[in-house]
Amino acid sequence: MTSDDSIESLGVRHGEWTNPDGILTQVTLEIQDGVLADVRVGGTFTVSPASATEPTLQAIAEGLTGAPSDMPVAAVAARVRAAVAFGVDLLGTTPEGIAAAVRRAVDRSAEHHTRSDGRRVGAFSTTEIDHLTARWKELPWRLIPEAALPPSLNVALDEVLVDRVASGLRAPTLRFWQWSTPAIVIGRTQSLANEVDRAAATAAGLEIVRRMTGGGTMFVEPRGALTYSLYLPESAVQGLTIRQSYEVCDAWVVLALRAIGVDAHYVDVNDIACADGKIGGAAQARRKGIVLHHTTLAYEMNESDMASVLRVGREKIRYRGTRSAAKRVSPLVRQTSLPREAIANHLYGWFRSTYGGEVDVVTEDEMAAAEQLVNTKYGTEAWTNEFE
Repeated sequence: MTSDDSIESLGVRHGEWTNPDGILTQVTLEIQDGVLADVRVGGTFTVSPASATEPTLQAIAEGLTGAPSDMPVAAVAARVRAAVAFGVDLLGTTPEGIAAAVRRAVDRSAEHHTRSDGRRVGAFSTTEIDHLTARWKELPWRLIPEAALPPSLNVALDEVLVDRVASGLRAPTLRFWQWSTPAIVIGRTQSLANEVDRAAATAAGLEIVRRMTGGGTMFVEPRGALTYSLYLPESAVQGLTIRQSYEVCDAWVVLALRAIGVDAHYVDVNDIACADGKIGGAAQARRKGIVLHHTTLAYEMNESDMASVLRVGREKIRYRGTRSAAKRVSPLVRQTSLPREAIANHLYGWFRSTYGGEVDVVTEDEMAAAEQLVNTKYGTEAWTNEFE
C-alpha cells in the first residue's frame, strides 16, 4: 500500500478518521487553486440501504468538490450532511468524521482540524461578503416586519412587490413573511403529483400553493417557519453568477445566526445548513431587472406530519417537473432555546444594523393587487395544477 508521504508527493492528499469502534473513514483529494478537487470518500463504514452506497459516496464527493480548502470542520460537515439523502444512514461514520478526515488531508495541524472560526460563510469569506455587499449600504431599503397572511396571499405579494420595485413605485425591500395557516408551497416548475400526496394534504387541511420562484417544495407551519424575501435590483449582485448570488443574498442570515450561537454555513447552491442537516433553503426569480430572493428557515418541525404529505424520496409519478432534493432538516430549536419571535426580531435588526433601512408596511394598493392575483392566479386550480 502506498504510504501517505508518497501519496502527498504525487499531489494527492490522504486523511483518515476512526470512530470509537475502530471503523475507518478515508478521504483522498487534491487542492487546486485553493479549492478541493478529485475528492474520494471510502473506508470500512457502511451505508444503509446498501443500494445507496455508491450514489451517496458520489454525492458526498461532488458536494465537497469545489469547496474552499480552508473551510473548518463544521462547514465541511454541513456540506456532507446536505449530500446525504433523506432516508439514507451512514453507519460507522458521521458527517463530522468525514469532515475531520478532509481536514487531515488538507492540513496535518491538529488545531486546524477542529476549529470553527466562522471566517467563511460558504465559498466566500466574510471579508469578501463585505466587499460584495458594499453597494447594498447605499440602497434606500424598506423593511417590512412579519404580518400573518394566508399562503396564497403571501406568494402573490412576491409578484406584486417585484413589479413595484421594478417600476420605481417601491424602493428595494426586505419583507418578512408570516403564515396564518399551515401550507405546502411548491416551486414554479415542480410536478404537483411528484411532490405532494394530495389525499393526505387534503385530509390534513393543508393549502397547496405554487410560487413564482423555482426550488423545492416546502412544508410550512405558522410556528415552524421563518420566511423572508429580498426585492433588489440586479445591479446589487452585478458580477456574480446566479449560484454565487444565492450565497451573497443569504450571507447576512448565516452571520446573524452564528451571532446567537447557531452553527450555520452556506452550502452550494441554495441551502443554509449545519452538520446535522438543512436549516433552510432559498429560491430566486428575476424579472424586469429585479432579483426576487426568498428563503425559508425551519424553526421547528413535525417530521412525521411532513413525511405524511410530501412525496420526497418516493417513486416519481410524472416524468416532468423539478424534483425536491431529499435532505435531512435540522430546525433551529435543536440549537437554540430562543423563541421564534426573538429570532425573527434578531434577523430583522441584524439586516437593519448592517445595511440600514426604514420600517415600512405593505400598502393598501399593494395588498389589493395581491388579492386580485390570488383570485386570478395563485388561488386557482389552473395555476396550482399547471405541472400536474
